[in-house]
Amino acid sequence: MEYPPEFRVLKAARNVGEMFPYYYPAVTRVRFRPDNKSTPTMGINCSLVITYNEIFINKLTDEELTMVVLHEILHYINGHHARYMNNPLKDTMPFKTHNIAMDLEINELITMDINNQRFENDLPEGALRAKDFFPETDEDERESYEEYLNRLKNDMDTQENNQQGKDSDDTDQAQGKMPINDLNLDGYNDKDYKDSLEQLKEECKEHEERSRGTESGYNDINLRIQKRKYRWEQVFQNILTTKITEIVAGFRYRTFEKANRRYVHTPDIILPVFIDRKIKISLAIIMDVSGSMCDITDKMYGVMKSMIDITDISIDITILEVDTDVENIIRGFDLERKTVESKGGGGTDMGAGLLYIRENKMEPDLIVVMTDSETPWPDPPILANKTVVLTDNPDSYNGPYPMYPVKFD
Repeated sequence: MEYPPEFRVLKAARNVGEMFPYYYPAVTRVRFRPDNKSTPTMGINCSLVITYNEIFINKLTDEELTMVVLHEILHYINGHHARYMNNPLKDTMPFKTHNIAMDLEINELITMDINNQRFENDLPEGALRAKDFFPETDEDERESYEEYLNRLKNDMDTQENNQQGKDSDDTDQAQGKMPINDLNLDGYNDKDYKDSLEQLKEECKEHEERSRGTESGYNDINLRIQKRKYRWEQVFQNILTTKITEIVAGFRYRTFEKANRRYVHTPDIILPVFIDRKIKISLAIIMDVSGSMCDITDKMYGVMKSMIDITDISIDITILEVDTDVENIIRGFDLERKTVESKGGGGTDMGAGLLYIRENKMEPDLIVVMTDSETPWPDPPILANKTVVLTDNPDSYNGPYPMYPVKFD
């Protein structure tokens, strides 16, 4: 099954945490945000938020995407935001050249010897390497961003025309499958950035020491990590963010007729509804209350409530609690009510919630089904263009909707 981009980036981040325990604390902090308008490939900002272009993500294999996410995290861990802002050549050399030097430092680190492994074959085609600019470079030689930058400057000073052409060729080549100019410096604050980075590095060191221990202990931890599913909160938030981006983008890309200021018809674009000057979207959650999830449902509602407080966005929530039928309907989050109790005697049918939505002519922008059980689905499928499924029982899933394997707790 092919997963959508917002889930593939989470999978890639988890792979980084599994392969390189030192970076696991960074992986747990990093957040992803789709941005097809301003981000041609992928980039990381000063707050460990990685923006990505969905078209770019779809070009990469899972192995390549893992290395690109690692590449972005290494920009942050290596302090490239601060090193660029404080570099004496900041205003005398193009940012593109600075970024090339940073990429050389990172890609040589990835391909040299991380955890006694080489990952040269996992880097995307077009990944910049030192030998592309300096053919005499020894295979096991690695320099810093500043050293590569000075070498590039010297080459540009002595062979300006030739080297500029080479920079352009290499940059164009890398644009296909490797991020270029991927450092986002908006809102940079030297002290806050450095303090956060130092704290994260300390956490990385402590985590690696705890993780490795003895060789056998390290292997046990790796096995536990491999069995871990994605936390439902992170998946839920990524899905919601993607839908909000889709709706807001529909508004931003609308055009106006000058004569009467009416909206020009744009097919296949989702247009937002405004309530009290806020963009409003409608979310329906079909919650399985047939079994063990009853014990954690109220806690999950509390977490969801904290996630959807978004400036300039009004999210209308309808929750359908379902076992073999719709047992309860909640408008918004009622956190004061009694704990959910299943009434279905052990049966499960999440399709009942989808049928209820259709039969009652509800028009949600997004439907999220949450279940930990095997369940039938409507045949033929209904509401397939707006429904996703989160389940911690992916092996038994046989439905027609996009599915995300998660961990409920």
